[in-house]
Amino acid sequence: MRFGSKTANQPLRAVSLAVLLPFLAATLGIPGGIGYGSGVAYAQEQKPYLGILPLARRGDVGVLASARIEEYMRAMLEAGGSVRLLTTKTIDLGKASGSAAVAAAKDRPASPALKALDKADTLAVTGRTMLEEGEDTADALKLLAAAIDRYEKNFVELADFTKLVDAYAQAASASLALKQDKDARAFVTKALTIQPTFVVDARKANQDLQALVTTVRDSLQNATLSDLTVTSNQQDAEVFVDGVRIGTPPATARGLLPGDHYVQVRKDTATPWGQVFTAKGRPQTVNAYLVVDDPTNEIEVGVQPDDIKAFASTGKFHEKVFKNMAYLFSKQVRADYLLFGVVARSPRSLELHLFLFSAQQKKVVALEKVDFNPTLSDMQMKMLDAEGRVRAAVTTWPLAREVLDLPIVYGGTGESTVAPPEIVPEPEPEPEYVPPPKPKPVPEPEPEYVPPPKPKPVDPPKPAPETALPDPEADPYAGLLGPDPDEESHWYSSWWFWTTVGVVAAAGGGTGAYFALRAQPTNAGFKAVALVP
Repeated sequence: MRFGSKTANQPLRAVSLAVLLPFLAATLGIPGGIGYGSGVAYAQEQKPYLGILPLARRGDVGVLASARIEEYMRAMLEAGGSVRLLTTKTIDLGKASGSAAVAAAKDRPASPALKALDKADTLAVTGRTMLEEGEDTADALKLLAAAIDRYEKNFVELADFTKLVDAYAQAASASLALKQDKDARAFVTKALTIQPTFVVDARKANQDLQALVTTVRDSLQNATLSDLTVTSNQQDAEVFVDGVRIGTPPATARGLLPGDHYVQVRKDTATPWGQVFTAKGRPQTVNAYLVVDDPTNEIEVGVQPDDIKAFASTGKFHEKVFKNMAYLFSKQVRADYLLFGVVARSPRSLELHLFLFSAQQKKVVALEKVDFNPTLSDMQMKMLDAEGRVRAAVTTWPLAREVLDLPIVYGGTGESTVAPPEIVPEPEPEPEYVPPPKPKPVPEPEPEYVPPPKPKPVDPPKPAPETALPDPEADPYAGLLGPDPDEESHWYSSWWFWTTVGVVAAAGGGTGAYFALRAQPTNAGFKAVALVP
């Protein structure tokens, strides 16, 4: 039990812990079973149906301890999601429940008790929230007390007694905060009376409550315990004491602590019955009279439930008579698997031994045992182990140990074997066609920029040559008749000839002047003559 939080350590609240493991169900490969109702095999992906037989007891194991273990196991298996559980009603009747009876129960209008319980839930949640958020403690205590009052007065249709125990714990915590120690002790005593195994978490905020729970539990160790036997006019009804199912009438709850206990008797087609029983340290009996709303169905039962339940006490799962009866019983209740078990006491623990029968294989396998603390304080974690072993046996069948002799817990040799796995070669998967990737369009390259050519400089137009005007004195008819024979050119009339003559004359004149001006001795008889053309 977790106080100061919304989680409690109870069988039905165990679902809240199990939902932390959703991957367990997601990773299962549940094999198909036989659909006995229709004669058609279940599909591979469907979950098989599992029927849980009442646990047997060996040694001095009490009924309540065995019942609590069975209810925790049922809650864990249901939350784990590996199987679909048959109702205890179906197992006790030895046949599938009639659809008409179930429909009538579902269509029954909500009773005043159920409406009052809904109101109690709202009050309890509000009060708990106020405590967690540190709001007015006195107002929170009033809300919790009002919720407790509604739970106690309408318990006849209360399915989850964890709510009541949690309300007791929250009210005790609020009372301690308000220094109301006497009221806190009374709330804790009521909680321990109907659920002796609850614990308080070790958070600092709950240290005072944890100390009070330990003190009250120690004071109840030497209390005189009581036994209660419940009978009824409906032999196939279900009997609950403090929310724990103890069987069908007549059923006996042993080892009850002094104080008030809540007895409920239910049947799908009858109005629920309830009574508050005050344990006073001596055996007592109460009789429940149920008013039936609808007659029971007429499905024929070949194997009686008590006949098949007896094997949980004898352990003769290896005998042929058991296998035949278990197979027929599985057809009656439409189960793929039946789960048997026995709770035994060892010097240091309580042991849970489980045996699983497969209707398809007609075989029984032994699962690894689960060891509990004698006070069942570790029940939640251990039940996770039990759920895992049942799931493994269902999913890996037939790899678990087949029972071939009386198990050791029943005084036998415990001989068993592990069947070799059937090796079926898996077909090679055809290669998956992968279409070739589409080529990505290649973008066209942008044209390279080419600067336009520079225009070549255009020379300005040359001016047209001026046309010489005709010489008025020139002969306009000259040259018409060809060249004049009298004017035929000669070499001495060329320009180059006269240029040469000019150069020679100039050179000669210069030379003569040079020598004339130069002082020379008188030379008689010398005479210079210069010829100039």
